[in-house]
Amino acid sequence: MIEISAQTKALLVLSILKGVGPSALREIAAVPGFEKMTKDELRRWLPRRASGGDLTDAEREAERQAELAKTAGARIISAADFDYPKLLLKTPDDPQILFVKGRLTSTPEKSVAIIGTREPTEHGKIIAQRITAFFVREGWSVVSGLAIGCDAIAHEAALDARGHTVAVLAHGLQTIAPSRHKKLAQRILDSGGALVTEFRFGQEPLPANFVKRDRIQAGLAQGVVMVQSAVAGGSLHASRASIDYGRWLAVPNPTRQDIERRETKVQGNLVLVDGSMHNKAGLLKCDKEDLHQRLIVLRNKGDYTKLIQPFSDVVHSSSQPVQGKFSF
Repeated sequence: MIEISAQTKALLVLSILKGVGPSALREIAAVPGFEKMTKDELRRWLPRRASGGDLTDAEREAERQAELAKTAGARIISAADFDYPKLLLKTPDDPQILFVKGRLTSTPEKSVAIIGTREPTEHGKIIAQRITAFFVREGWSVVSGLAIGCDAIAHEAALDARGHTVAVLAHGLQTIAPSRHKKLAQRILDSGGALVTEFRFGQEPLPANFVKRDRIQAGLAQGVVMVQSAVAGGSLHASRASIDYGRWLAVPNPTRQDIERRETKVQGNLVLVDGSMHNKAGLLKCDKEDLHQRLIVLRNKGDYTKLIQPFSDVVHSSSQPVQGKFSF
């Protein structure tokens, strides 16, 4: 087990104080030798909004968290550590501290987030499986959120293809939610993958945590594949984050069958594939120019190769709908 570094332990202590978030931790971490500062010196670096807090109590809790991680076979890393995910480090709101169980990919630059609705159509399930298998064949790690539906399908497809996969959690490592995915989580670990979270041991899944989790998924990846989503689906959080972070967002065009059935879970796809630029940007809450540069419409399996090309070489598809038979 790798012991927690001095820098990470100091940041963990400070993160426990109320009012000290990622931005404040980032500023403190930039100060040379911050981990050797006395308590009085550290207090001078704390933001005004921080509760003066008892650093001694925070140190005790940090020790407890480190012991819990050791017992669970996990480790705690921070942006000060060499193995902190490099793509996540490039985001403006990276969480600074991560709790990791298992092994992160040795090639983090080849990571893709594959996400989607909890209730995909039959076509959605097929796309999630096929596009995951494609990325695994190309040697990419597959990131998702261990949720019911597209997330679980992506993890399982990656494992079936003997690939690497990372599950980002919305709670501490003391539990797995949903509980039905405990075996899947263990399978991820047994295959050499990882469970990752920004939440300390003891934190239960809360609604607000899932938005943070979704942003981490996008931050860990070169881009996001949103398999299927309703117009108010949770998958849009990671999709928006991908655009925010300057990554690409890939959206499969729904089949005629799903369109004719007016399937709720493909309505978000329809907006991004066939909607006006105004409506697309409104759905993703982003700048039209950013969206124009980063949205990739997948119309068939041949389009998958666009996603593994250098970003500058990606040729974006027309937003006009394609009629006829689809072959994903």
